[in-house]
Amino acid sequence: MKKFKFSFVLILPFLFLFSVACQNESSLVSPDKISVSNEEPNWISLPEQSNGSLMKVHKVTKKITVKKGGKISLMKKFNGGPHKSFEIKAEIKFRPNVVTKDTEFTMALDDKTGMLTISPAMTFNGFAALSVSLKGIDLESVDEDEIDFIYCDSNGQFIEVEYKKLFVNVEDGILSVLKVEAPHLTRFGYSR
Repeated sequence: MKKFKFSFVLILPFLFLFSVACQNESSLVSPDKISVSNEEPNWISLPEQSNGSLMKVHKVTKKITVKKGGKISLMKKFNGGPHKSFEIKAEIKFRPNVVTKDTEFTMALDDKTGMLTISPAMTFNGFAALSVSLKGIDLESVDEDEIDFIYCDSNGQFIEVEYKKLFVNVEDGILSVLKVEAPHLTRFGYSR
């Protein structure tokens, strides 16, 4: 009988640790950096254009092949905002064999939020590298430490992504994220 009690006493802490580690909020199973939400994020907004143009979506389409990979680039400049002008640059690079089939992809940019939508949705063999830069935007009322770059996963949840570097310059109104590891295509953008 003592043997059973001794074994039970040893097993109880492991059961507790296992139950705690398997909870969604546990830092034992996921890094502190990753957060998940079903709510629409508080996107960083872009300045209104000084020429009175309506905000719209800008698109570029390009064929990416399995054998060669490729890249899609988009750059737009606008007049307006606290710095008199602002620009948006986005580029996604595909290494060979990252896409599962030769596909025409479209990168669409919302010039109100700076949010990118890249379609069609596709899961990759590895990662595509995405870089996005916003210059000349109003960041005065934004807490620099709360800015992040996120994406919407296939379940509709907004998740922080892995990237090489996130640069924030409040004074000059610059946000730049380099080499985002995009596991599949969806919506991407800066949140606060």
